[in-house]
Amino acid sequence: MWLEDVKQTYVRRSMENRPRDYVVVKLDFSNAFSSLYRCGMLASIRDSLPELYPVCFSTYSRPSILFFGSHIIDSQEGPQQGDPLGPLLFCSTIQPLLDSLRSILTLGYLDDVALGDEVGSDVSHIIEVGQSLGLQLNVAQNT
Repeated sequence: MWLEDVKQTYVRRSMENRPRDYVVVKLDFSNAFSSLYRCGMLASIRDSLPELYPVCFSTYSRPSILFFGSHIIDSQEGPQQGDPLGPLLFCSTIQPLLDSLRSILTLGYLDDVALGDEVGSDVSHIIEVGQSLGLQLNVAQNT
């Protein structure tokens, strides 16, 4: 949890000496790891870490078989639970999206993103590009 504290401290400090109308928004993708499209995940590894591509392709180019009691389920999206490469696969897939944002503050940690300044256009961009990757923002309100 210490990393979450570091991120919150960084966001707080980035707001110091900013105009009163400076906006910061924290976004979270719903069920992100399980809904990420594998084709995008494999393409990102092929383009950014080609030396890992053969092992990732052999693992994720076909559905994974999951057993639930007497039921067999084909898992076709996202990294497999427990895969030590899972966070890397997720982050390498969304990194181009983060790089394309215009906000002064763009901070991403796995499926959490914090934006500051150009949040309106960037949130719209995240929604649009995120959907093409299989991701949807979590819009549930905590009350």
